[in-house]
Amino acid sequence: MDDTAPNKYDEDVMRIINQLKTEIIERKWAEKKSRDALDYAESIIDSVKHPLVVLDETKKVISANLAFYDLFNLTPGVVLGQNFLTMADGFFDFDEMKQLFEKKQSSEPQVVDIYRNFNLIGRKYLKAAIQGLQYNVKHLRFSFLTIEDITEQKIAEMKLRKALEDKSILIREVHHRVKNNLQILSSLLSLQITTLNDESPMQVLEEAQTRIMAIAAVHESLSDNGQLGKIPIGEPIRRLIEGLDALYDDNVQVILTIDPIHLTINQATLLCLVLNEIVSNSHKHSFIDHKGDDKRIFIEIKEEKNNVILSISDNGSGFGIGKDRLNSEGSDHSLGFILIKNLVEQQLRGQWNVKQFGGLIHEIRFHIEEDQTIPPVSVEELNS
Repeated sequence: MDDTAPNKYDEDVMRIINQLKTEIIERKWAEKKSRDALDYAESIIDSVKHPLVVLDETKKVISANLAFYDLFNLTPGVVLGQNFLTMADGFFDFDEMKQLFEKKQSSEPQVVDIYRNFNLIGRKYLKAAIQGLQYNVKHLRFSFLTIEDITEQKIAEMKLRKALEDKSILIREVHHRVKNNLQILSSLLSLQITTLNDESPMQVLEEAQTRIMAIAAVHESLSDNGQLGKIPIGEPIRRLIEGLDALYDDNVQVILTIDPIHLTINQATLLCLVLNEIVSNSHKHSFIDHKGDDKRIFIEIKEEKNNVILSISDNGSGFGIGKDRLNSEGSDHSLGFILIKNLVEQQLRGQWNVKQFGGLIHEIRFHIEEDQTIPPVSVEELNS
């Protein structure tokens, strides 16, 4: 019997054992490298800012990053290993996502916009993109699905679009108002031409100037306010009164009490024209025989049950526009009377009453309109 046989057997066994050890070590090393690679891949996925999901060929979720879980308020337990469309009780089972998955997968991303109300997170604007990737080593195919939350961006875009639309509408409205107010001014001048035989040219020009001031005060306030709808009436009235004070320079003190009332551009213009006629008339006629420096005009504008109540009085002698209206048989046909009567009763669809308590007291009441569209005043309307 060969004494070397056992030694050769032992050597073969040791060689096999060493080979097995080597294979085990290499396999463990490969597994460690795989785990490290997987951990590295997971860290890369988690570092992506937008929600990211890795899908296999059957559209099951292999991995998802933290941004995905945070956005949709989901947990790995209901996501990993599940079909993307049917997981979490069909959270993503809707038409836009189905259409995205039906598109042919390629290295170029396929994109779809999504706008819907999600359970748990509410209404969202999303941009979803899916891109295919082939892993050549094992001939595996994966898909990367990114879902970007663009809700804030969309809301900002809608606000900007709305602001641009409002600006466009505002520009059209301003042009429309300017046209209407120029028509009013043209009507006033046409009507005043008929009084040239009774009034001096200087007086005609002065009255035309004050009416232009009344309209300009409203447009200046509109420019400062920058809003399409209603404007606060206090500012154009103050500008008008300051302009009249500077024009007449007669030491008459005008005391204003104005509630915070907002009117349409048309009503504000008409109201300023009415105020201009009455206040100008007070400056010119109410204090002719007044002794002393205590000359005052009181203007009070208040809102009551969606109505504007305007009261204009002075401590003068009681002469001026509307005095004949105190008498039912009165026949005041002055231009100022015609303007106030028609502006209040026809255009503002309100009431105008005059009474006397020392000086004249004008009381005007009209309803605050919501409708922006009031037709321009024509000469025929002013004369009616």
